[in-house]
Amino acid sequence: MKNLSIILVLVFAVFGNLESVNAQFWKKLGKRAADAAKETVTQKVENKTAEKTGNAMDTILNSDKKIKKISKHKKKKNRSVNSSESDENISENIINSKKDFISGTNAIYTDTFKNDAIGDFPVTWNTNSSGEVITFNDDNTRWLQLDLGQYTPDVITEIPENCTFEFDLTVSNNFDWYSDGIWVNIISVKDKRKDFAQWSRFSTGANGVRLRLKPKNFDNVGESQITTYVNNEQIIDNSKNNTQFTLENNNVHVALWKQKNRLRVYLNDEKVWDIPRAFSTANYNAISFNTAGVEKEHFYIANLRLANAGEDTRHPLLETGHFETSDILFDVNKATIQPSSFKILNDLGKVLEENPSVNIKIIGHTDNDGSVEANQLLSEKRAQAIKDYLSNNFPIAGKRMQIVGKGESEPIESNSTPEGKAKNRRVEFIKIK
Repeated sequence: MKNLSIILVLVFAVFGNLESVNAQFWKKLGKRAADAAKETVTQKVENKTAEKTGNAMDTILNSDKKIKKISKHKKKKNRSVNSSESDENISENIINSKKDFISGTNAIYTDTFKNDAIGDFPVTWNTNSSGEVITFNDDNTRWLQLDLGQYTPDVITEIPENCTFEFDLTVSNNFDWYSDGIWVNIISVKDKRKDFAQWSRFSTGANGVRLRLKPKNFDNVGESQITTYVNNEQIIDNSKNNTQFTLENNNVHVALWKQKNRLRVYLNDEKVWDIPRAFSTANYNAISFNTAGVEKEHFYIANLRLANAGEDTRHPLLETGHFETSDILFDVNKATIQPSSFKILNDLGKVLEENPSVNIKIIGHTDNDGSVEANQLLSEKRAQAIKDYLSNNFPIAGKRMQIVGKGESEPIESNSTPEGKAKNRRVEFIKIK
């Protein structure tokens, strides 16, 4: 019993010590765990802070990259759903056009002011104001300096149905946007000595087409304007900005192309106006200039040229589907095309070459000289000669062209006069599907 009591005492002592040891162990372990947890939290906070600091520095140092990414995202968002281009290769739409101005070949009026003395007003011009021929620095080009008023070249007495009118234009640097610019007017006058002066800033005559050019407007760019008058009524009035003629780009080549009723306007070979019904049936027989501005500012014009031009073989056929001309000439009673007609046929050939889906009918007409049977056969042969010319000189398949002869059966003028017969000897081109 005594030994058993001793054993029990020892057991309780051991277990008591173990419990104490165990409590101390867990206490120490808890402290270590807490320290470790604290250390982990501290490390994470430090890492998070470093990460945020690093991101902030990246934002500051690489801000341009961020902008590029945003820009790239916007481009991607705005792309067409059918686009197959990569984001990096996105570009603006490209507009395809062409410079189609063709200067008239047969000049009927030119003026370089070579025959006028420097400081004088040119002897072949008229004005209700003043002006003088001048040169700039060492340049030999002679310019007519225009003051405030109206001006006209006396030697121009007729404006052909198809013609081009060209000139160089510049302006003094002191031009004020309060000023109204310069007009070039293609007009109909009864008394040329005085009627040209009707076309001013505040007045017009009965029939005319006006182009106004202003190198600086409220938007600090150039401006052009087209107005037309028929029997004292204003028909067209429109204006728009341009960058071809400004105070910074103050030297411009101006070209007006009249083709029957149509007017095209070019500034430095760039087409800025294309008005299909600009001209009426009035007798346009003069050109005038007028200016309206402030004292001591000037416009200057040089190298004027008015020339006969060919008929418009492209736009009537493509836009209206019909083109008719009596300017294709043949040898008398033959189907031999005269060389003077090659230009108009070449223009037509280019149209058909550039528009392979267009097919045409070629219709020949004659006057009433000779028998009905002979004229019928001659009209067919002439239509065939035109078809042969086009297919031999251009890559145009013969099946795209049908030929018809009408002989003398459809005159458009009386055959009692030479002028009427000349108009009846014509060729029609009709676009067919």
